[in-house]
Amino acid sequence: MPIAAPSRSARFGSWLTHRHASLCERLANRETAQLQAALRNIRIDRPVFVAGLARSGSTILLEALASCERFASARYGDYPPIWFPHWWSQLRQHLPIPASTPSERAHGDGIRVTLDSPEAFDEVFWMHFFPQRHDPAVSQCLDTDAKNPRFDAFYRNHIRKVLLSRNRPRYLCKGNYNLARLPYLQDVFGDAKFVVPIRHPLTHIASLQQQHQRFADAAGRHPSIAAQMARSGHFEFGPQRRAENLGDDEASLRIQEAFSAGRDVEGYARQWAQSYGWLADCLSHDTTLAASTLLLRHEEVCRSPKESLRALANHVELTDDEAATLVERWSPRLGTSNTARQHDMTEQLETIQRLCGPVARRFGYAFGSSSDYAAASDSP
Repeated sequence: MPIAAPSRSARFGSWLTHRHASLCERLANRETAQLQAALRNIRIDRPVFVAGLARSGSTILLEALASCERFASARYGDYPPIWFPHWWSQLRQHLPIPASTPSERAHGDGIRVTLDSPEAFDEVFWMHFFPQRHDPAVSQCLDTDAKNPRFDAFYRNHIRKVLLSRNRPRYLCKGNYNLARLPYLQDVFGDAKFVVPIRHPLTHIASLQQQHQRFADAAGRHPSIAAQMARSGHFEFGPQRRAENLGDDEASLRIQEAFSAGRDVEGYARQWAQSYGWLADCLSHDTTLAASTLLLRHEEVCRSPKESLRALANHVELTDDEAATLVERWSPRLGTSNTARQHDMTEQLETIQRLCGPVARRFGYAFGSSSDYAAASDSP
């Protein structure tokens, strides 16, 4: 199914909140002040952050966790008014919003969503509070040296308001770009749990390349698609695609040059190696962060969904009953995800192996046999 253009109301809403983000911040703070008494009793308990490169399997993990009744997260229906979770929640109850039936999301990957499905929208806050986000010439890594007290206070209050409006005890967030912010998030939320999906670079890059072509074609027909993606903080594919700088300006420049020249495989291979190489270094030097982070190889999730889901439930500290429900409900779906479309990347194998091989080996990946990545198909 082709990607449809955003509605006029969606385009206007995203333009308005993006253009007037400072006003949104002030209004959000007013919402916080209005709810001050109620928010005092809301504790942020072990928030869960799912962070990995796009197409690594993060969405299916987000959906699985979001199905647990204890988690609250951003939803499709919360954007553009993501800034005001409590006001928007109250207003929605009085709006004649028709019942949302599941439909396949824009990626065309078989995931069916509704307005109440979880989605990644917190990126709009990072873009507002931290200038030059998504600038390929600027390092996107954030640690304790990048402290922003204004953001910290805002984000804590935002999470509390989401928990209050949904009557849920724990917060769940997916953010691809949070991979480079794990140290910062750990400093803000000391008991946070991080879930990082990773995927064999051969099939991962193939999936990214396919999605880039899909969204670029759609934006050629409907230019508003690219603008909508950029305003909501999505620069992974499409005409607004940008390299993500993980502290190596030269590497980032090469990625951007490859993207600009249409060498998609090379650009994505360099991005994969830079992103996951940075992660490997980070976890090897920070034992506390490593203990709070669960790495889930997409291929193992597909081959052994029950074991992977149990590991996930244990890491985020679900109850035994919640863990059992998670495994029962989601293992059949995860176990069949490897039957989706496969990609023939034979011609690009040498490039991917050369650029990604050293980092891939740090995560136990090999290139010697197709069985090493046979389960890693085009799942989300």
